[in-house]
Amino acid sequence: MTRMLLLFACSLLATTTATAQVVRPFVFTVTTLGGDVGAGARSWAAYYDAGYAERTAEPFGYDGVEQRLGFQGRLGTRYTVLGHVALGVGPDATRSSQEAELLRDLLRPFSSVRLAVGLGARREWGGTTAALGRVSLGWNGRNALLFGNLRFERPFAAGRDALDIISSFGWLQRVGRGWRVGVEAVGEDLEGLWEADEAEGGAKLYAGPAVHWSSSTERLWVSASGGPVVYATRSGRTSPAPRPLDAAGNGLTLRLAVGCTF
Repeated sequence: MTRMLLLFACSLLATTTATAQVVRPFVFTVTTLGGDVGAGARSWAAYYDAGYAERTAEPFGYDGVEQRLGFQGRLGTRYTVLGHVALGVGPDATRSSQEAELLRDLLRPFSSVRLAVGLGARREWGGTTAALGRVSLGWNGRNALLFGNLRFERPFAAGRDALDIISSFGWLQRVGRGWRVGVEAVGEDLEGLWEADEAEGGAKLYAGPAVHWSSSTERLWVSASGGPVVYATRSGRTSPAPRPLDAAGNGLTLRLAVGCTF
């Protein structure tokens, strides 16, 4: 039995998935490519991301209309670099933010199982700088993608949580030529589920359908997701965090990304 389990694990890690590689299949969840996706494969993407949100904030979306210009690409066989600049237009102000990250794959390049860790930085809408860390774990199959992220944020501002942990999950299943459908989910400030005085408004959860379309060459692609943002708990504390602490009712977010892979 032990030998059978070892053989199964080795075969899983050795599986190549060149026909299913997608640079940026989700709008909330970050994925990485294998180290070798075949001759002439495209491993860089530039994209335009537009979003609309109500009674919410990052990572679900700017409270209002948001536009992003972003990129993601592979450096060598193990590194992924990504970032974006964003412009948010809200009911009372127009603001900008910037973000960049560098991830390193920890598993062998040909593995269908992906595990990457990385660091980065973000300039928030209100001008606060935050250090970022991310763990991306997933499986890239021929007909399905399954990925999860743990993102760590350390804002350099008084009155904020010492460390925010944001989780995300994405699943896509191929349903036809160029089409994949599934679901994405995001959780933020989940410590609010057990801390009544959580500093940034309580636990917030998002879950909604996800759709990804790519051309036959996967040069052009579109990703979309949207749905409700549920305030699972609410705390009475105030904070300078960019959170809608006094929002009445739950929130809503809709995101659409259009990109080119090269």
